[in-house]
Amino acid sequence: MGNVSSLNDEIIALKTAIETLAGLGTYLFPTGQTLKAVAVAKPNFPPAGTQTQGLEVVIIPAEELTVTPMLNQGMGWVRSHKITLKQWDNQDTTLKIIEPLIQLLMNLNYSVNVGLRIIPNPKIGNIETRNLTISKTIVSRRKHGN
Repeated sequence: MGNVSSLNDEIIALKTAIETLAGLGTYLFPTGQTLKAVAVAKPNFPPAGTQTQGLEVVIIPAEELTVTPMLNQGMGWVRSHKITLKQWDNQDTTLKIIEPLIQLLMNLNYSVNVGLRIIPNPKIGNIETRNLTISKTIVSRRKHGN
């Protein structure tokens, strides 16, 4: 079964892979530093005063593994993460990143469930968002005798 360090390694690898995609936005930190707008959801990140421009990708790591029956009559442990896309530019969209992001995630052996696209409504201050759930089997075990 997975452990904390393997979860951390997985999230770091996932974040690093997503950062290679074209079309990502940027964080402009109060210190003047600029980074691609790909974050792992943590309290107080980004820090107060940070400006987010363009497309932001937020990874929300799995809190626990789930057990699922496998086709080979064994059991598997599956880890599922959430990814939220936020388009801060009302003149742009999340649609451009969906196909390359799904392809990247599938190349990393994730199954991907794409949620509904919430369109922006500047009159009430809403930005465009879209949620994805990605899953990967961490360990599978066959029953004895198979």
